[in-house]
Amino acid sequence: MRVAIVGGPGIGKSTLVRQLGDLYHNGSYGEGEKGVWDPRVLEDIAAGRNPVGVTMYFGRLYDANYRDAAANDRPGKVIFFEGARITLEAHIPEYPEAYHVELRKALAIGDTWNPDRVIVLTSNTDTIERHIKQRNRPYESAANMVRRFRLIDGEFRRLAPLYPNTVVIDRDSLEFHEREGLNSIIDAAGLPMFQEIPYERLDRHRDGERP
Repeated sequence: MRVAIVGGPGIGKSTLVRQLGDLYHNGSYGEGEKGVWDPRVLEDIAAGRNPVGVTMYFGRLYDANYRDAAANDRPGKVIFFEGARITLEAHIPEYPEAYHVELRKALAIGDTWNPDRVIVLTSNTDTIERHIKQRNRPYESAANMVRRFRLIDGEFRRLAPLYPNTVVIDRDSLEFHEREGLNSIIDAAGLPMFQEIPYERLDRHRDGERP
């Protein structure tokens, strides 16, 4: 089973993908960030340049992940991805309309991914601003990221009904570093339950005894 986790910038996609991948012990595929991406990508995103090239770059990143996962998927397994075709489409309004025809052509790279479930994370902007400030990345302006989030989040909400097997989840008040928050996501998305790794207390000595 392939599960894509998507949403606007700063909403916690990477954290959720890692946490769920660890919880299910099946692995996960993030999109990466600074240090993984070609350094020119961040420059072009910040400057609003090369929209088709940026979109194709992320499409190729996602495509490599989906292709690799295809060799590892099997019944009973749950694999998590950061990114899906809807991600590429939701970012189109960031760019001038003159580029939209070519950007829509670039969407074809995601036509074969077909995740079994797409989780669209949404949130209010106060939560996003707090997360962006907490991660304190030097190349991110909080004001610009919040502006981008509002635009992209609106697109994800609009597009979600058009994509099959897609569920929109409000992540406000959900903490992805706590089991309760992860269980809420699993329940809302209708995912199969993970297998709990058993923990036993094997103390050799009774309370009060010294070793």
